[in-house]
Amino acid sequence: MQRKLGKVGLPYVSYRTFRNFLELLNEGMPARIDRSVWGPRYSGTSGQQLMTALKNLDLIDDVGVPLRALEELVVSVGAERRNYLKIILKDKYKPIFEIDLLRATRSQFNEAFRYFGINEGVLSKCQLFFIQACQDAGIELSAYILARRHGLSSRKKSEKAMASRQSAPQKSDKLEINEAVISKILEKYPDFDPSWDPEVQKAWMDGMVKLYEGLKSEDKK
Repeated sequence: MQRKLGKVGLPYVSYRTFRNFLELLNEGMPARIDRSVWGPRYSGTSGQQLMTALKNLDLIDDVGVPLRALEELVVSVGAERRNYLKIILKDKYKPIFEIDLLRATRSQFNEAFRYFGINEGVLSKCQLFFIQACQDAGIELSAYILARRHGLSSRKKSEKAMASRQSAPQKSDKLEINEAVISKILEKYPDFDPSWDPEVQKAWMDGMVKLYEGLKSEDKK
């Protein structure tokens, strides 16, 4: 069995934040990356997580000076960028790439990440960053690894659908009541007559508008 590593830092910032920051740097690489660079765009928490990710991936040094790997990654595009990103990932996540990522189960994936000794509280965030980075780099992962990534959103969709179904009868009942009210009011409301005086026609139209506006406000409650 592979020897467990000492505690090693892994990126756990949102991958979208990381990628967007690369695009920002493409506008001009600063001599040092610090709060004055990312502060106007990201919160303190996101910014600190971003700095941690850059350091953990060996893209900046301890004081924030960009390293060559970051400069190459930022200026590259297309297949070249995917290749640079793949090199960075394979260097940083060596224990992960020792398993067959095309066939690995979720348990194997979790075990490989635990070799880094990272905190359980950020484990899922570290894994999500890795998964999305691999997809950006064109590295294929097994369906078992990807299943959890979609599991949460699928569960939320199911919960939302269930809530929608539960509220549907109430909305249907309210709709039937409104329709009954409309029918009764219209029975007593005179049919529009073009021969009426303009003032009478206007009063009739105003009455109809108020009626339907009142019903719409009831539907929103």
